[in-house]
Amino acid sequence: MVVGGGPTGLTMAGELARRGLAVRIVDKALEPPPDHSRALVVQTRTMEIFTSMGIADAAMARATRVGGLNVLLSNGQRARLPIFDFPELSTPVPGIFVIQQFDTERVLGSRLSELGVTVERGAELASYTQDSAGVTCTLRRVDGNTEVVRAKWLLGCDGARSAVRQGVDIAFEGDTYDDHCMLGDLVIDWPLPDGDIYISPSRRGLAAAFPVPGSHRFRIVLILPEASPARGASLSLEVFEGVMRSMIPTPFKIQKAIVLSRYRLHHRVATRLRKGRVFLAGDAAHIHSPAGGQGMNTGIQDAYNLAWKLAAVEQGRMPAWLLDTYEMERLPVARRLIDFTDRLFGLMAGHGLMGRALRIVAPRLMIRAIGVAAVQRRILGFISQLKIRYRKSPLSIQIGHPPERGPRAGDRAPDASLLSAAGQQVHLFELMRGVESTLLLFAGPPGPPHASANTEAHRHARRLAAELGRPDLKVLVISAPEAGGYADPDGRAHAAYGVEAAAAVLVRPDGYVGVRCDPLDERELRQALDRLFTRRADAA
Repeated sequence: MVVGGGPTGLTMAGELARRGLAVRIVDKALEPPPDHSRALVVQTRTMEIFTSMGIADAAMARATRVGGLNVLLSNGQRARLPIFDFPELSTPVPGIFVIQQFDTERVLGSRLSELGVTVERGAELASYTQDSAGVTCTLRRVDGNTEVVRAKWLLGCDGARSAVRQGVDIAFEGDTYDDHCMLGDLVIDWPLPDGDIYISPSRRGLAAAFPVPGSHRFRIVLILPEASPARGASLSLEVFEGVMRSMIPTPFKIQKAIVLSRYRLHHRVATRLRKGRVFLAGDAAHIHSPAGGQGMNTGIQDAYNLAWKLAAVEQGRMPAWLLDTYEMERLPVARRLIDFTDRLFGLMAGHGLMGRALRIVAPRLMIRAIGVAAVQRRILGFISQLKIRYRKSPLSIQIGHPPERGPRAGDRAPDASLLSAAGQQVHLFELMRGVESTLLLFAGPPGPPHASANTEAHRHARRLAAELGRPDLKVLVISAPEAGGYADPDGRAHAAYGVEAAAAVLVRPDGYVGVRCDPLDERELRQALDRLFTRRADAA
């Protein structure tokens, strides 16, 4: 039972259904809320997930690809960080994508319908109890009727006021920022190009402009370190425009105001993500400032992390302890995200003389730093969410020495280009797409003087692949071109994974390295696989 029909719940239900589980998803709203202040940014890692799910093209058709991130100073100086260049991150979908949340939900909802699942709207989780075998849920519909449903698992994707979280008595620690925020969805005439994001720190506060699909349309967010007006106070275009002019050092003319609103920001994280047969994901588990456009993306990745594990345990393919790794992996991600956005928010929207001074000094330092390649990689790696890793997870098994370059156990698996036996170019991400884990057996880099050794290594890898193959494990052999199979003639795949000799890399269904055996040790590899994959009798 999935509670909540937003992006997190839609992803969760879709991934469970894709893996063959029976799913129901309910949402108490009769229709999705308007997009006035909802998520707008889809990060690179999320678009990779959409690619694996088969919906990236549909999402991109509704998206604006962000060209760059700009910092504007009051003196007119501007620094721009290009977003398109991600060569070191090995992704086929580089960039930040602006998609209105309504469209993101429409794409996810269409996929869910294709899988035979419909969101049951107007159905609220009234109460529930759990035992060792499942959860008994009472649903209340808008007409007052109730229904009792028995489910194996209850997945709370129902937002910051989560009934699932409250029902299992998990604390939601944090606070509300003492700031006043304004939002305007505007059609605006100014000299700033469409398709970029603009950040403008000033003495008064912080302004940000996000491109919205459509000509000259931007979502403007103004964060003021001052007390908020009375709850429900109206916001006129005259007031909004006056504040905006005091914060953005660029001449502009508002052609049309589609939405104007006020709101406050919160930062909270659940103390646990699981209690018995109840799990939390998305805003039910963590909320924070919108700095960096991470919120919705983090929720989607929560769902993507949990769904394959639930399916693997339910279907008896992996042991029950696998479900404990959801909280182990995702809770630290949420806490780091809260810590980062708190620091960034405090720096850019801080109160008093110190806050105003930081908004003057920090952007000048930022403009200098943006020109440094190492800083660019750190910024893009964080924003894109491609650098999230689970190295301390029990699922991450490093056999041999960690590579100097390339992913370690627990890191995201990069993409690379290969040649099929027919000589056609194919991407690793395409080969790994599916619901099972993928074992990559590298025969070693190609080229003299290793050609004969590579051929023998390839034969050895092919034999090992035949022995290790099973229905829930896809095995790919990557070798020299003369050995056949999936060839890596220029060695880019070996380089992307930091492989210098025969090695094995197990990639989890969510695209992270589960086992790295480098150099290849058959005995250790078999032991690691035996630990991760199990028989039905050993599962929950």
